[in-house]
Amino acid sequence: MIKLLALTTLQAILGVGGIAMLTRALHGKPMGLREITTALFTVEGMIGAVILFGSFIVMSVILSFAKMSVYIPLNTALTFLVTIILTFVIGQERVTLTTALGMVLIVAGVALVSAKS
Repeated sequence: MIKLLALTTLQAILGVGGIAMLTRALHGKPMGLREITTALFTVEGMIGAVILFGSFIVMSVILSFAKMSVYIPLNTALTFLVTIILTFVIGQERVTLTTALGMVLIVAGVALVSAKS
């Protein structure tokens, strides 16, 4: 279970980090093919794509040994948690008390679901 938790945490960090970088590259731009391609070839876009590919590799390793019924809820909870932490650290968005409490409940629920698995 510790291996699964460690790798899923890494995968969540890479996934959220990659999405954050791609968001910085694409945010506010028109969604035409030319603009998307141009944004993806910026430093932020390329770093985001590489980080997301790393997330995919880690997920592939996890899926080689983990049960989906444990991995998917754990991944969902950790992705929410990493998103809130990243949002708080970067300070781009405000995390409300309701959102924080919701994330705590999700993490608690996942802990209950995966405790016997």
